Amino acid sequence: MGESGKLLGRFPGEDFPHKRACKVCGSEASYLLSIHNEHGEPHLLDLFLCPHCGLLFVGNPITPDQLAYAYGTLDWKKYYQEIATATGGKVACAVNDLYPLFSNPGDHDSVLDIGCGYGHFLEVFKDSRPFVRVAGHELQGEPASACEAKGFEVFTCNLEEISDKFDLIVLLDVAEHVPDPNRTFAACHSLLKMGGHIYIHTPRRCFWDSFFLLLAKIPGMGEFSAAWLRTRVSIFHLQLWTDKALEMSLKMAGFQLLYLKPELELSWPLERYARIYLGEKLHFPPLLVRIATRIADLLFVRLGTLRNKAVCLGQRKDSRESFV
Repeated sequence: MGESGKLLGRFPGEDFPHKRACKVCGSEASYLLSIHNEHGEPHLLDLFLCPHCGLLFVGNPITPDQLAYAYGTLDWKKYYQEIATATGGKVACAVNDLYPLFSNPGDHDSVLDIGCGYGHFLEVFKDSRPFVRVAGHELQGEPASACEAKGFEVFTCNLEEISDKFDLIVLLDVAEHVPDPNRTFAACHSLLKMGGHIYIHTPRRCFWDSFFLLLAKIPGMGEFSAAWLRTRVSIFHLQLWTDKALEMSLKMAGFQLLYLKPELELSWPLERYARIYLGEKLHFPPLLVRIATRIADLLFVRLGTLRNKAVCLGQRKDSRESFV
């Protein structure tokens, strides 16, 4: 076992699979390092990197009960308050991007927002396109109940159990959460009418992610690299997409990719990232946290190297492709 694994709680001689099949392309992915999971089990999340499509993903088998427990540890009301500004910007971007798809009122236009949360996107989209039927899909729990309380139709069953068909499916920061992304995209394909569209926002691997992935392979740098990577992959973010992996997964599900744009999008201000991950988790003194925030603003934002989100639009077609 590599040094980073031992530092994070693994022991020499421990039975551990060093290879996993990539979630997207099926290629043999190699173990990179492990990160702590503070939201239940498994206590260590083992990260694997695919050499073919570049996907970084949690290789542990994650059960529905483990996910339910992890999400149950979150204070949803506080969470949505903290990301309200970022959510507003993301929703405005999405509605603007999707405006041309519904420029002419139709009798049966419909949209399904998967991972609808409290219904922020549904509210704004319905205001701009009142003639469109909107519905959400969410796990059972407080967000789904809050969205229903606003008067929206919300599905809480498995995607495969929904019998309706839609013109558009939206996944805003959802594709990184699902345990089996290929299966999720295939379900989306089945839920769309012929010629329907899928619209996605999801974290993508940027320059700095690639830098820390390289750093993780250097002896003695495992924990330093893990401090960055755990902000990108976790029990909540089970994979970090590359543009190639996202395009491959969509094509295998039966979509034609119309465009994919790399964008900068931060859920929190840089100061909060630094305070939580450097101050609270790594116990950096306040002065170093402030200095790190200034450096991050220069390197990540002002120089434009933190293009950390993929925004893409795909269209359903009949044939599916296989890259395995």
